[in-house]
Order: sequence, then structure tokens, then C-alpha cells
Amino acid sequence: MDIKPILPPTASKVSDIRIFSPEFNKTALRNNMSMGTILLIGASFQAILALLPIPRIYSGLPAVFMLVLKITDTVLITYNIKANPYLKNMLPKKTTAQPLDLNGNFSGAGKQKIAVLLLGAKSNHPLGFFAPDFGKVGGYLKKMSDLLEDDHTQESGFLGQSCLNKTDKNGANEFVFISYWRSLEDVHRFAHGSLHREAWTWWESTLKRHNYIGFMHEVYEAPAGSYEGVYINFQPSLLGATTYLKKDGKMVAGEVRPEYINPLVDANKGPMRTSNNRRGLKDRKDIADEMFNENNAYETVGTLGGTKEA
Repeated sequence: MDIKPILPPTASKVSDIRIFSPEFNKTALRNNMSMGTILLIGASFQAILALLPIPRIYSGLPAVFMLVLKITDTVLITYNIKANPYLKNMLPKKTTAQPLDLNGNFSGAGKQKIAVLLLGAKSNHPLGFFAPDFGKVGGYLKKMSDLLEDDHTQESGFLGQSCLNKTDKNGANEFVFISYWRSLEDVHRFAHGSLHREAWTWWESTLKRHNYIGFMHEVYEAPAGSYEGVYINFQPSLLGATTYLKKDGKMVAGEVRPEYINPLVDANKGPMRTSNNRRGLKDRKDIADEMFNENNAYETVGTLGGTKEA
């Protein structure tokens, strides 16, 4: 069976995140404040309105009006009357990511090795990301991220990245960037490049006064056939958000136009339905017969109430 990507190719490289983009900044600002801080800001705004020479009833109207809007919006989405904005770009089926070869082609299930880099940055400071010099950290992270994301040749071995944000038990905020590479050698080559060395030299020279800034990294290399995953009702994310330059595309008007391929393929049925098949291995016949004779619940994923897409 011919395996084809679910998403159409794009003429330019698609990035899951861009550091300091409006979406990134919005998430960072929201998660930089605790619930207590947000409530205090709201209470302060309410107090200022109450001190103004206006009827008392007007001072409470903005909060009540916004709450009613929020409740109304939630009810309309819940009962599938209004399109659900959270479903934007969601794939209502079971998919799996199959990394492509160096030419941007599918060479078979589980044929490509993958290296994974987890890079974390956190601020153990009451000001969070507004702490002294944390902006310098963000600046270097943006420079390195842009350098990789803007490499449209993919000669660096970098395939894409996603970002997760969390608050630890002490209330400190942290970002973890999860990037995917062709090999561990590609990760090390970038780590020894001039930009990363510049950032590391700055960090080491200021370490004594930055005990509140935290860094971490973990790196792994998964050999071919030793990893797999599925995504159900998910937007392209993590390995499913990587892109691959197709280097042997068709010639149009005397030139080969660049195409970037997403690795997500259908895992509802067929050769990508089982874990072993997604790794390029074969299932025992009795197990395969049992699995494929079962009803496939994912055939109707996304047809239930409350799933209207924005």
C-alpha cells in the first residue's frame, strides 16, 4: 500500500513555534503570572473604577459583562452552536509520524533514526521571565532558534521543534523546547558552532550572579525501528510537526520548486495501524488477525457533538 502524507506539501518551511512571536509572548505572559497575581490585578482595576465619580453600578459592569460573554461563548461551543477555535488545524483521526529520508521521500516504516534534544530554561525569581538578564537568555534562544528554523536547506540536520510550558511546585516558570534532528552528530555540531559557543561563553562569565536562571538539556538518539507514536484529535505537534525538504521534486517552468513535506500519515487502518508495523516490524499472525477484525473506533473520530471546527 502506498503511504502518503495526510497534509499537502507547502512551498515554504512550516515552524511549530517562533520565539517572541505574538502567540509565544502571549503564552509566556499568561504563564508568568500566578492565579493570585491575576486576581489582584483584576481587583485593583475594580477598585480604581469604584473610586471614579461614576454610579457604583457602572464600576461592576465591565467584570460582569466579560464574565457573561465568557459563559455564553463556552455554552455555544459546548453545544456545537459556535465553531470551536480550539479545533483549528486539528486532525480528527488517528495519525502517526514517519520521518522521511534525506531526499524527502518515504523509504519505509521505521527506516530513519531520530535524535531528540530537550532544552529547558527557567527563572527561579519572583519576576519570572522579567528577572534581570533573563531577556538576554531569551535573546540567545531566539537567535539560535531562528538560525535553525531559517535553514531551508536542512543541511544542519534540524527537522523542527515544539515547546511545552510548565510551572514547578515552587511556582517557577519554565519552557522546554523539544527539537528533532537527523542524528546526534548534528546536535553536537550545532552545539560547537559559533552562536551556541557565544551564548555559552556569556553564560559562564555571568554564572555567579545568575543563580536564579536555570538551564537543562537531555539528548537522545533513537535508532531506526526503535520508536513510534500516534496522535488522535491533535494538531501537528512534536515529531508530527517536523518538516522535510523534498530534494527530487518535479520540474515546473524549468525549475524544481521547493516542497516541504509533513511526516503525518494515516494510522486508522492499513500498515500503520499497529505499533510493530509503525516501526517496520511484523506482528504475529494471530495478533494481527485479532486486531484487524476488531471494530475501528477511529473511523468516526471527530463526528460527535461539540467538534465543529473554527
